Amino acid sequence: MSEILGKVENIINLAESMGADEVELFITQGKSFEIEIRQGQIISSSSSIDSGVGIRVVLKKAVGFGYCNSLDKRKLEQTAEKAVQLAKSSKPDNNWCELPHPSSFPVVRGIYDKRITELSVEDVVEIADRMLQATADYDKRVTPYWGGAVSAHGIYAILNSHGVEGLEKSTVIGCMMGTVAQEGNQVSPECSETDYKRSLNINPENVGREAARLAIESLKPKKMETGDYPVILAQDALTSLLGYTFVPTISGDNVIRDKSAYKNKLNTLVASEMLTVEDDGIMERGLNTASFDGEGTPRQKTPIIENGVLKNFIFDNYFARRAGAKSTGNARRRGYSATPNIGPTNLRIKRGDKDPQEMVSEIGNGLFIRDVQGAHSSNPESGEVSVVATPCWKIEKGEIKYPVKGAMLAGNIYEMLKRIGSVGNNLRQLAYLEAPWIMFEHVRIVGESKL
Repeated sequence: MSEILGKVENIINLAESMGADEVELFITQGKSFEIEIRQGQIISSSSSIDSGVGIRVVLKKAVGFGYCNSLDKRKLEQTAEKAVQLAKSSKPDNNWCELPHPSSFPVVRGIYDKRITELSVEDVVEIADRMLQATADYDKRVTPYWGGAVSAHGIYAILNSHGVEGLEKSTVIGCMMGTVAQEGNQVSPECSETDYKRSLNINPENVGREAARLAIESLKPKKMETGDYPVILAQDALTSLLGYTFVPTISGDNVIRDKSAYKNKLNTLVASEMLTVEDDGIMERGLNTASFDGEGTPRQKTPIIENGVLKNFIFDNYFARRAGAKSTGNARRRGYSATPNIGPTNLRIKRGDKDPQEMVSEIGNGLFIRDVQGAHSSNPESGEVSVVATPCWKIEKGEIKYPVKGAMLAGNIYEMLKRIGSVGNNLRQLAYLEAPWIMFEHVRIVGESKL
């Protein structure tokens, strides 16, 4: 730990000697194995080792940034010099305040499993093989269209000229499978399943079987009439829809830029009283858990919505200062080669009291949507969405009856959040979001027969 920081800490003094008022170093070292599947076959296995440093300097409120993919002393010095020169040639940012100052970091649990660091590429290939075999054993009509397995472990560290210093180890392992099923001239839509964990307890067999099951149950779809229906969205669909709408709206940079639908709505009712959401950067075993963010600010739990009432936005240091607020520890880095931006950690929707079967049983005529396509075209400022629901199934008289083709969900996500009918108890984390199933009332579904 001290060895890594020892290699770079003198760079702060060097940059200051060149005129920098503030200096920040972000360091990562990591190793990963990746297995790729196409058309039922493992087509590649690869390993990568990457390390590097991003150097951000501030000189008279002008910011310069440089990075190098090495911890070599000379390369670090050259990168620091480049960052200082960029700052000298840049216009001052009059909104700049300062880099974070030291604070105590919380203790986080469940983000490092030594067993993952001891895996070989052959071990990760075996995980992919087990997943493929489970798919093949489920039904011969199913083709594993795409997929793979990955393991990664590494460290990341932050230090700055104000005395912030942190270093953390983390691991992740995962597998994913996309399938299609064919029976005669009938071909299912692409269906997928994933499993990502911080510890070595993934279940590749379950991923393979579930991806196969979804494909088989999507065969022989029927059309659906256009109308307003009660709709259950599973976690995959919620992750896609909220990621392109709700997440940008609660981000402090968009609030400052007047691009948030929730601006000026703090402490007002913006959603159903059944909805409670928090951003939990210290969640045990969370996929995005850490003790500090990409600027060295302690991670924390931040209430976003409590019983429908908007309580907070998420901030990094820069936009928090502009808003007259405090950073919520949501500065996100996409590696050492990028400056920080704002992003969620583990966005958690509070579980409800209904199991999935009960939620379905309460619907007389509706739709269950596992996933959607086209969420990237949503408008986060207005909340307007228009996505293809696939795979999805018709619900009739309290039972899931048959798959549906050509259905589109159209409407406003912020209005939908006001019309929540029930919330499930089946929490699951996918990417940034931990959520249960959620049933929304009066959702506009455009059926294929009316297009």
